[in-house]
Amino acid sequence: MRVRRLIGRPEAALFVLVFSAYAYFYQAGGWNQNSRFDLVRAIVEDGSSSIDRFRRNTGDLARRDGHDYCEKAPAVSWLAVPAYAATRGIAGQPATGPELDRAAYIVTLWAVALPSAVSVVTLVYLLGLLGLSRNARYAGALAYGLGTLVLPYSTLFYGEQLSGALLLVGFTLLVDQLQRGPRPLRMLASGVCLGCAVLADFPAALAVIVLSALAAARVRPLCALAWFAVGGGLAAVALVTYNALVFGGPFTLPYRYSLMPYRHMGVFMGIGKLRPEALWQITLSPYRGLFFSAPWLLLGIPGAYLMIREAGTRAVAVACALVVVLSLWMNASLSDPLGGWAMGPRFLIPSLPFWAVLAAAVLRPPRGEVAPWTRWAVRGLFAAGAIYAAFLMLVGTAVKPEVPIQIHHPFGDYLLPAFFRGDLAVSTQGIDMAAMPPHAPAKAWNLGQQMGLPGLWSLVPLVVIVGAAGAWLVHALRRSSAGS
Repeated sequence: MRVRRLIGRPEAALFVLVFSAYAYFYQAGGWNQNSRFDLVRAIVEDGSSSIDRFRRNTGDLARRDGHDYCEKAPAVSWLAVPAYAATRGIAGQPATGPELDRAAYIVTLWAVALPSAVSVVTLVYLLGLLGLSRNARYAGALAYGLGTLVLPYSTLFYGEQLSGALLLVGFTLLVDQLQRGPRPLRMLASGVCLGCAVLADFPAALAVIVLSALAAARVRPLCALAWFAVGGGLAAVALVTYNALVFGGPFTLPYRYSLMPYRHMGVFMGIGKLRPEALWQITLSPYRGLFFSAPWLLLGIPGAYLMIREAGTRAVAVACALVVVLSLWMNASLSDPLGGWAMGPRFLIPSLPFWAVLAAAVLRPPRGEVAPWTRWAVRGLFAAGAIYAAFLMLVGTAVKPEVPIQIHHPFGDYLLPAFFRGDLAVSTQGIDMAAMPPHAPAKAWNLGQQMGLPGLWSLVPLVVIVGAAGAWLVHALRRSSAGS
């Protein structure tokens, strides 16, 4: 009976759909993910935070007192520790070679893909709180989960997508409390999620400041706000303890000891003054433009206007807009605004849930008289932009999300030609390698390739799985509509 009930829930179908898409790909190594994975290995295998034993496989290092450390925010590595420990327990010894790649794939599923899929389902609930119809909620969640950088970065052992997932869950819990009244445990959980988002990606602190201000202004009684603060405080204690033990001071970030020059530029940790050319590059340009590959997010501009017009959603809309603006400002003010090898502005990933909320707002039932053609035009724009974005995200994910920085048209000059040639999963850099040998066998793969399917044929199982999950979702939505 419970299984039948679960099968009848559209949330379950949505989770299976997006998690299957994320789990289908393994992107292998790179400096960023190698540095984070080195910390996982050091904790499990050596009982230490020093990655001296693995430092030759990455340049993303923080060096202090003759020892090397991961220079990244630690949460994704910490979360991966039990998964890696489990794989090591099964193997009976430290993994090497193909076993190490399999272990990296498993920890990426656990620490990135799984939280991402959960957050996509959470967005359905959040959009419901904001007044969207059932079908519109799922359309918005699918567009977010498959039609943004969420898709490729849910397959990479980076921290930005985990941070975005935690921000989305924490924000949803907070909005729930604002609308339905505070409950201590949910307020505590909201604070924990938002605090851990900073542990996953330090710049997420800007979003947390905005959401904390929203909580301080709207949450009553004060004892409920105290639970929220306690949750965030727990994450803060974990961070300052780690900083003190590893980097010599509670407020000393690993960036202080980074070997990357741009971390020491600007006014603070690589942040300087806003540069208009960088703002263009991360928004509209074909180089790394967010809206070039996901134009449906531009609907967030009219969506913000529509939400701000209504008293019931005004505070949420202002909070989302502030997070978006602050994220754009910070990214365009960085010494390295493009984030190295990438297919889009990865530093904006933690703000994508807030873009998605504003963009999906155009699907809300209109207030007052609106011509039917206007509603259909808006829905058509949303659908066309989301489908276009989902295709580009699939192309980038299937070929290689980490596009070399010297390629100035990632899709036109690199990803699309490789995709249509059937050159998929092309990365030759392993999780324990510092470089990408040009003519070596690929270390990345997708599950179709693991079954022996070549080229574009390797994506056929993904199409079948996603198609079946999509049919399940449509059926479950119809059943829930008929029963309501």
